Amino acid sequence: MDVGIVGLAGSGRTTLFRALLAHRAPRESGARHAGGAIGTIHVQDARLEQLSARFRPKKTTPIEIRVHDCCPSLEPSFPTAEIGAMKQMDQLLLAVPAFADPSEAALGQGFERLLSELCLADLTLVERRLGQAHAKYSDTERAALERAQHALEEGRPVAAASLSTPQREALRGYAFVTDRFMIALVNTAEDAADAAPPEALVKRAEEYGIPTLALCAALEAEMAELPTEERVSFLAEYGIPEPAGAAVTRAILRCADIIPFFTIGDDECRAWAIRRGTTAHAAAGKIHTDIARGFIRAEVIAAEDLEPLQGGLGEARKLGKLRLEGKGYVIQDGEVVHFRFNV
Repeated sequence: MDVGIVGLAGSGRTTLFRALLAHRAPRESGARHAGGAIGTIHVQDARLEQLSARFRPKKTTPIEIRVHDCCPSLEPSFPTAEIGAMKQMDQLLLAVPAFADPSEAALGQGFERLLSELCLADLTLVERRLGQAHAKYSDTERAALERAQHALEEGRPVAAASLSTPQREALRGYAFVTDRFMIALVNTAEDAADAAPPEALVKRAEEYGIPTLALCAALEAEMAELPTEERVSFLAEYGIPEPAGAAVTRAILRCADIIPFFTIGDDECRAWAIRRGTTAHAAAGKIHTDIARGFIRAEVIAAEDLEPLQGGLGEARKLGKLRLEGKGYVIQDGEVVHFRFNV
C-alpha cells in the first residue's frame, strides 16, 4: 500500500514524514519528482507476533505501508509531475498546519486551500476531456465527468461526488487525485500536542468523507530519535497515549477498510492486507495467481484459536478445528488461512 503525505509549502509535511517513520530510515526515491523520500511502516499486529512466537518461522512478515514524502505545492498549483506521482498513491495524508496559527478560521482556510489545489488539478483534467470536440465516450462516462466537474467546481473531491457504481467505474481510468482515500493530519504546536482536532474542522472534513487526526509532528519526530524505553515516559509527559505512527497507521487501514489474514509455515509467518469483504478466491490471488487458478478449498481458523495449539495446522486439522471453505467464502479479520490448490 502506498500513502503520500501532501501539503502546501510550510505545512510541516517532511517533519510529519519523519514522525511517522520513527527509527525507520527512509530511502531516497529513484524518481526525484515523486517527492524525494520513501519509507516503510511495518504494521504491528499482536496476533502475528503471537503466531510467530509460537511457531518460530525463519521469517515474519507484517503488512507494509510505503509512505511517500510528496513535494509541496509550488504557487499557484502543484507541479504536473507531482500530480502524476500522487495518482500512484492508494491514500493521501493532507498536512494541515496549526503550529503557527491554531485558530479554527486559519485551520479551516488551510484545509480548504490544500483541498482546492487538489480539486483544481482534477478539474483541469475533466475540462480538457469534456472540451475535446471529437472525443468518444459513453453516455455513462460523460454523465460521470459532468457530475465530477460539478463537485470539483464546488471544491468537493471526486470521492465525495454523487456518482453511481457504473459511473465510478467509468472514471477509474482517469485516476483522479481526489478520487482516493484521504486523511487530514492537523500538525499542532508542542503546547497543544495532546489536543483533539477542532470540531469545526472535523465536521467540515467529514462532509467530504475525510477523517481527521491531530499530532505535533516536531515533538513526535524528536521522540522518534529516542530509545524505545524512553519514548513511553516522553509521551506521558505530554499526555500523549501512543506514538503518532500507531494512530495514523490504524486510521490508514480503517479508512480503506483493510483487514489482515495470516499464512503460517516453517519458512514464514505472514500478514496479508485485503479489503473487508474479500473472498477466499481473491485472497488466494493476493499470494500467487497460481493458487487462485488452481483453488480447491481454503482451510480456515481464527488466529486466537490456532495460537494455543503446539502442533499448528496439523493439530488443528486432527482436532477438527479447521473449517473447509469454498471460493465465495468471505475472509474475516485475523483468520489463518491455508489454501489447497492444484495446477
